[in-house]
Amino acid sequence: MPTFHYVALDHRGEQRKGLCEAESRATAYAKLQEQGLLPIRLGNAGQAQGRFLRGLFADRSWSKRIRLDESFYSLGMMLQGGGSLAQSLDLLARMSTGGAAGFWLRIRDAVESGEAFSQALRAHPGIVSPVYAAMVQVAEQVGRLGEVLERIARYEEARRDFREKLLTSLGYPLTILIIGLGAVFFLLSRVLPRIADIVTTSAGELAWDTRLLLHIGSWMENWGVLMLLGLTGMVFLGVTACKRRPNLRLRLDRLLWRLPVVQKGVLARFCGLVSFQIQAGIPLVQALQSSAQGVGSLFFREKMLQAAKDVSTGQPLDGVLWKQGVYPDVFLTAVSAGRTAGKLGPFLERLGKLLERETDAALKRFAALVEPALILALGLLVGFLVLAVMGPIFDLTSQVG
Repeated sequence: MPTFHYVALDHRGEQRKGLCEAESRATAYAKLQEQGLLPIRLGNAGQAQGRFLRGLFADRSWSKRIRLDESFYSLGMMLQGGGSLAQSLDLLARMSTGGAAGFWLRIRDAVESGEAFSQALRAHPGIVSPVYAAMVQVAEQVGRLGEVLERIARYEEARRDFREKLLTSLGYPLTILIIGLGAVFFLLSRVLPRIADIVTTSAGELAWDTRLLLHIGSWMENWGVLMLLGLTGMVFLGVTACKRRPNLRLRLDRLLWRLPVVQKGVLARFCGLVSFQIQAGIPLVQALQSSAQGVGSLFFREKMLQAAKDVSTGQPLDGVLWKQGVYPDVFLTAVSAGRTAGKLGPFLERLGKLLERETDAALKRFAALVEPALILALGLLVGFLVLAVMGPIFDLTSQVG
């Protein structure tokens, strides 16, 4: 039965949005009127909304508008309450708005056509992580879909909160740096060349700092825009090369792995993923493989996939990880103690939370140190610019006086 997306006015004149399932547009219009609503816009959610979303909200854009933690939590609760998957997806779509509603409608239609829920999710990797899709597939096989969806929702919520904390910690120093560099670039490329003629013709012999800035200002006026475009192009080419050349990405990740804060961040993500998969009943080898795919470091991913392959042959996980020799002692100790006690999932969960706190604290300390250093450095740089430019002008005015 077609689903229509509507915008209507209620009896108080307030605008309401939602979905209405009906055999035709006329039937949907009548249903809304029976509910006391006056439709002002009524369109087919599967066609009109689909075209709009495909044009403006590609999967990556949808991912910014779909809260997986809220959606999976609601879906998990409905399934654990006895609802069928298709009915729960339909209700979830009705509860959602905009791009989220269209997305869950497409998932519902795929499930109703006989496609597995995990397979339908895999068709949208920009919205749903392949790790989550793999977990859903295992949950379907063991009959624990509702419970696993709830676990995914809780983990996604914790991950989103952690990511927001990191962005908050680093956002202010980056803002100061961008504004400061922009101001310096503006002074050198636009302000300084305007007064260069006055300074050079009237001030006589110039100090070295003034001559240096005049040369830099002249060069920035002629080549500054091209330099910015060149730097932007280099960054773009570097990112593209890392994406298209795995060997280059692997070398970069191997270098970054030596930084303690990078190690802790990657391991925190991995421990969180693998721990709640193990506690959800997913086999260890499959949990290691899917969790490794959910980590951004290509170097760590290759190491962990090799470890999963060795574990599948019967070797103990802690022994395999010790042999690789690239992990910190705290991680190896937690894996060894957890395996010995038969509580690998809880041990890794606690370790993941500890590493998240340490990563958050390290980045906060870094931001606290960088912020005043940036302010001081930019202040000194601007002060140097002002003194080098205004010094000859002050000398000139004193001579005239």
